[in-house]
Amino acid sequence: MGIQRRGFLAGAGLTLAAVTLLGYQYGGSRARPAVPPMDVSQARYTCSMHPQVVQDHPGTCPICNMNLVRMQGTVAAPAAHEHQHQHDHHRQDEPATGAAIHVDSATQQRMGVQLAAATVTDMRRSVRAYATLAADESTTIAVNPKVEGWLRKVHVQGIGQPVRRGQVLYEIYSPELQQRQREYIDLLSRKDGLLGGDSMTVVSSNAAMVGSLSKEKFRARDRLLAADLGADLVDQIEKTRRVIDTVPVRAARDGVVTQLGSHEGSYVNPMQQILAYADYATVWAEISLFPDQLEWLRNGDSVQFRSGLDKSAVQRARVDLSTLQIDPQTRTAKLRLALANPRGAFRPGAFAEVEIQSGHQRGLAVPRDAVIRTGRGDFVVAAEANDHFRRVQVQTGLQTDELVAITHGLKEGDRVAVNGQFLLDGAAAMQAPAQASLMTEMK
Repeated sequence: MGIQRRGFLAGAGLTLAAVTLLGYQYGGSRARPAVPPMDVSQARYTCSMHPQVVQDHPGTCPICNMNLVRMQGTVAAPAAHEHQHQHDHHRQDEPATGAAIHVDSATQQRMGVQLAAATVTDMRRSVRAYATLAADESTTIAVNPKVEGWLRKVHVQGIGQPVRRGQVLYEIYSPELQQRQREYIDLLSRKDGLLGGDSMTVVSSNAAMVGSLSKEKFRARDRLLAADLGADLVDQIEKTRRVIDTVPVRAARDGVVTQLGSHEGSYVNPMQQILAYADYATVWAEISLFPDQLEWLRNGDSVQFRSGLDKSAVQRARVDLSTLQIDPQTRTAKLRLALANPRGAFRPGAFAEVEIQSGHQRGLAVPRDAVIRTGRGDFVVAAEANDHFRRVQVQTGLQTDELVAITHGLKEGDRVAVNGQFLLDGAAAMQAPAQASLMTEMK
């Protein structure tokens, strides 16, 4: 009797368990409830300095070695399929706007985060380049002898030597020039002979001859002056009536020697160039520019030159696009400008630093340090309410030393991070996979 009762109770228990199991499966197959909200604070730990670090157990931060703290609040699980599709799309296409991250004020202070507002302001672009200096060809003087002869002495030592007006350049011995001097002395003597007696009587009887000698005298004097014989030497000849054997030739103006072709003892003639010198009071500055810099240039833009030899020497000029030439091989441009050189600091052959200030443009701008440049575009970290930050893709325009124009992505008054933005951007990038992992677990 006891054995049969125990068998009956065991069979009833098995039947009840089977019915209960079938009922659970049947009910579950008809209406499977949505995934209940998950309390992340019970299972997740993060670092107060690096919020991108998230673990499911206590420990230390692998970056700063600080103890992890328990995350507060819960995270609601969205539709799993939709979130997974969006996450995959984000990873492939790098969206313009990323997910917002929360960084409390204390953490911001430790990270050194600083914010600045996007404002509408006047901007002007500075185009920086280099210029090669060259002598002004219009001031170059080529020194050739006017007569045949031999160079007794050359007072110029070499190229680059400055010369002053009236300075002796070389001394020449020329039989041809000596003959001209003798002819001039002979004319002076003949004229003196005609005027030696009673002047009134002589003039009245030999007026035609005296007039002819006077004209011949002026022609002979001009021939001596044309042969680089100075007026002081001609006056000396008239006074002493003696031939000057070796004639010194002087510089006509200030300048710097650019060529030297003959030396002492050389035989020269009018077809040979002894030397050349140029006046460096004005020089040519040839500025090298790239195609992307040309679009900012306008006639009349201010150009500042700083000497590469003397950094304290600064000169200014104005852009003249009529002198612009483009090299068809390299596609680079050469802009030639005349540059005043009163102190001589801008020497031909040297270089100068160039800064061209373009015209004013007004637009929305942020500090230059706020822009994060990547291979996928330009980004800023924009500040939102309640200590939230978001990565925003922007399109940039004109750029100066301090500001960058924003043509798309921000509006006036938006605040962006100008310091600590790379830490915030890195935190957002590292926290995105962690958030995606949480959403996957709550699927």
